[in-house]
Order: sequence, then structure tokens, then C-alpha cells
Amino acid sequence: MRIAITGAAGWLGRYVTAALETSHELVLIDNVAPEEATIFDPSAPGGRRRLPLSPSWPYHHLDILDDEGLSRALTDVEVVVHLAGRPTGEWENAKATVMTNIVGTFNVFDQARMAGARRVVNASSINAFGTFYWRVSGRSPMHRSLPLTEDEPVTPEDPYSMSKATTEVLGATFNRAFGFEAVNLRFAGVWSESTYDAALDAGLPATKEWADDLFQWVHVLDVTQGITKAALVDTVVPVPITLAAADTRAPEPTLEVLAKLRPELIQYLCEPLPKRAGLLSIARARTFLGYEPRYSLDAAVRDLS
Repeated sequence: MRIAITGAAGWLGRYVTAALETSHELVLIDNVAPEEATIFDPSAPGGRRRLPLSPSWPYHHLDILDDEGLSRALTDVEVVVHLAGRPTGEWENAKATVMTNIVGTFNVFDQARMAGARRVVNASSINAFGTFYWRVSGRSPMHRSLPLTEDEPVTPEDPYSMSKATTEVLGATFNRAFGFEAVNLRFAGVWSESTYDAALDAGLPATKEWADDLFQWVHVLDVTQGITKAALVDTVVPVPITLAAADTRAPEPTLEVLAKLRPELIQYLCEPLPKRAGLLSIARARTFLGYEPRYSLDAAVRDLS
């Protein structure tokens, strides 16, 4: 199969390339030259580190807003894995975020459709819920159902969260209008391999305060697994699908954390939460993609007594 990857020079794009290239023909797309490529690195200044890319596949240096360039790059492509985007929620960057994440994603769907592709795997985010990061009002989100599922109405307060929720509407629209296959994947907070290994070495600290992000996380290789499955599975659905870990970042049992810090939420539990079960549902990913996280933080739990 011929698969195109946008944002291919980035951190996650490289993982997806490595996962797919052994069995598929790839087309790589990014708006930076390979020799100038950078990757996400929270320990680096500005959160990015320069890491030149030496592509083994056709590489198209172009912006996803470039109609003609994108059309040429998607020639004979069957599936597009769309990872390109602006991951910032600050209002001073709102227009650029909207242009890249909404107009750019529309262009990816439209050019893929016109080029004869059959599917776009769209990198959304749990930010689409609107309750995790960049809460402009400063108010804590209100949850009336836990674990949190994709059926929760979206309530964004920032440009990035709004843009990700809108890309999911785009995918569903193309599906309804043209029968075009769209998979909208909401990534949880993605941990690098080094972040995960450091947590195993140091152990998880005892939980002292509530986290509005529901203590969610996911290993980069589990996200890569989910993306790969979404690209290759026989049938797909255009509804949002969350890719997260099956546990939390808290070392204590999840019900114990709730009882201690947010007892009023216990009445809203919709299913049992054994041991350190996650507060972010991955039931859809399991049902529609056959996704099952391989990484947990069980080995980072120490004797808290």
C-alpha cells in the first residue's frame, strides 16, 4: 500500500514511518527541509531539538496549504496519515493555528479525496474535549460521566482545542458527503521513551492534589500502534477515538484517588475502575481498532506506606 505521512520529519512522524516502512511504500511530507528538521523535546530550549532527517522515501518539502504541491505529493496514495499541525493554544497565535490546523486539515482531506485516496487518519488530540489544557477561564472542567468518553460534549476555550475539535467535524463531513474514510484519533499526553524510562527508574510520587487532566498519559509506541492500526484496519468509523494508556500517572488505586481528592465525582462513575484504571476511556479504540496499550506504569509504583 502507498501511504503518505504529513508532519513526517517530526518526532511522531518518524515513529510512524519506522512502523510502516517495512511493509508499505511511503510518501513523506513536511514544511521543513530534511536537513533543518526538528523534533519535540521538552528538555530542549523552546521544547524542540534539531535532528536532521535522512529520508529513505520520496520527501516533499511543502506546506499543507499548498494545493498544487499537495496534489502532486498524493498521487497514487491510498491512505494519508495526517500528523502536521501547530500544537499551541495561545491566543496570540490563534490565526496561524486556525490556518494550519483547520484550513490545512481541510486541504489534506480535500486533496486526498481528489487524488483518489480512500482514507485520512487525522491526528486530533484529547484537547478536542476542551477540558485539558489552555483553559483560558481558569475554571476547572465539570465532568458528569467517568471514565471520560468521546461522547462528552466538547467545550474548548482556546484556539488549539477548538481547531482539533473542528478537524473531527471535517472528517465526519467528508465521510457523509463523499463516503470518504476518516479516522479521528485523539492522542492523550504522549510520553517519549526516555520520559517513560525515567518514571520507571524514579517511581511515581504520591498523589497530593487533583489533576484536571485526569492523570492521563500514553507511551509514544502505543500511539504509533494506534495510528498504524487506523491506517491499515479494514473498516473505519469517523467518530473520535481516544488513544491513551489503560492506567493513570497516579500510583494509588484510582478509586482511592477519587475518594480522597474528588469524592463528589464517584457518583458519576459509569463502570468499575479496578486498581489503577484510567479515567479516560479507550473502549472505542479497543472496539474499532483492536488497540491495546502495551505500556503501563505498574512497574513505577513503589511501596507508598
